[in-house]
Amino acid sequence: MARHVPLYRSLLELLRAIASCISLVPLLLPLSGDNSEEDDEHSETQTSVGTLLAKMKTCVDTYTNRLRLLFTSDRSKKDKSKAGSKSDTAEAESEGLTLLVPDIQQTAEIVQLATTSLRQAAQEKKIAESTKKAMARPRPLAVTRSLEEKYVAAMKKLQFDTAEMVTEDDDGKLIFKVNYHYMSQVKNASDANSAARARRLAQEAVTLSTSLPLSSSSSVFVRCDEERLDIMKVLITGPSDTPYANGCFEFDVYFPQDYPNSPPLVNLETTGGHSVRFNPNLYNDGKVCLSILNTWHGRPEEKWNPQTSSFLQVLVSIQSLILVAEPYFNEPGYERSRGTPSGTQSSREYDGNIRQATVKWAMLEQIRNPSPCFKEVIHKHFYLKRAEVMAQCEEWIADIQQYSSDKRVGRTMSHHAAALKRHTAQLREELLKLPCPEGLEPECDEAVEKTEDAATGETEPVSEGEEKPSSSRDPSPNDVKL
Repeated sequence: MARHVPLYRSLLELLRAIASCISLVPLLLPLSGDNSEEDDEHSETQTSVGTLLAKMKTCVDTYTNRLRLLFTSDRSKKDKSKAGSKSDTAEAESEGLTLLVPDIQQTAEIVQLATTSLRQAAQEKKIAESTKKAMARPRPLAVTRSLEEKYVAAMKKLQFDTAEMVTEDDDGKLIFKVNYHYMSQVKNASDANSAARARRLAQEAVTLSTSLPLSSSSSVFVRCDEERLDIMKVLITGPSDTPYANGCFEFDVYFPQDYPNSPPLVNLETTGGHSVRFNPNLYNDGKVCLSILNTWHGRPEEKWNPQTSSFLQVLVSIQSLILVAEPYFNEPGYERSRGTPSGTQSSREYDGNIRQATVKWAMLEQIRNPSPCFKEVIHKHFYLKRAEVMAQCEEWIADIQQYSSDKRVGRTMSHHAAALKRHTAQLREELLKLPCPEGLEPECDEAVEKTEDAATGETEPVSEGEEKPSSSRDPSPNDVKL
């Protein structure tokens, strides 16, 4: 938008003109033209000039608020003089997008008034016409919503928010309220906060607040510090039909001083105390290997580009390129064995270990000791999906057990199955103890209670060390090319 200020100003002027003409106001509404009261909620989600303009206003409001917060915090920390503060503010306000803000806000208000008046008039007319046939067609008293609809409705407002992660003591020293991997980098960084970095972080915040992936299959949740946008935490739920399905994987994120010239720093925190390597791209020390993070020597077009790359791209890459259905083949060179008996066996064995580790560390441990930043997210996620999670665990157990007699991987698969059974039994108990989150209707837990004997049956003792594959090839220390 900042690169096309004259174009946007012309468009906004045109929208104000349309809003001032009663006969043209319908052009600002959804194309269906149905403004009935019963469809009001649905029409708000339909694409229209009015709804797009309202979203644009929300974006610029968020952007200006974040930008103001960054510069206010920066001035406070440096204790700058008024002259210096004015200089920074002038630099921030000189950008094109800031010049558009008053136009966008004014136009959004004018269009909202015009469309609201039109809707009210249409509703009154519709009510009068439909009074006679109001009872002609019976309506169901309640409509059962699908899990997808329930999940999206419950989790949407939780996707992007702030949390108190760091504060200052009386001496101005930073104190972290949560565990944070990049604590030392933050404390050692200078207080300088360039206008370019501040604007870019504000832009990233706007994008994250409106565009994070959300579905019952897999979602991304972000928390940034209340006063510092360069300190973030991320929670990604494992995609369905993968060994990570429904698990909650937490990442720490720090945007370095020269951002966006260099990519953000990202570290996986869900590692079982550095005991589990969940993927060839995810090391047990938390390292995330991706070309866009410049942690893998990919092609030039795959690397971080200050002008075109974004933090949202990083998150989507982790979600779609790392948390995949067959992670074994992410290891360099292993792709050639895909489809061969040897490759299939090794991949199956690798998945068996990832599945039991996902249940233990990304489900059970997350429920018992949730991150303060994502406590509500984790609670609602597992409450809404508890029946699906249990069914998934039963399916994993059955799938692993059928290969327990295999000569090559049977012993390892038996260990994975035993560990998975034990973790699943404990998980079931934790799911049954989950109270109904505020705002949700309590439902019957019959599906969770009626689990198969495989999850509750007696299993041979398995030590922690035996949960890891003993006969499969460990991935090489090489990174995967993504």
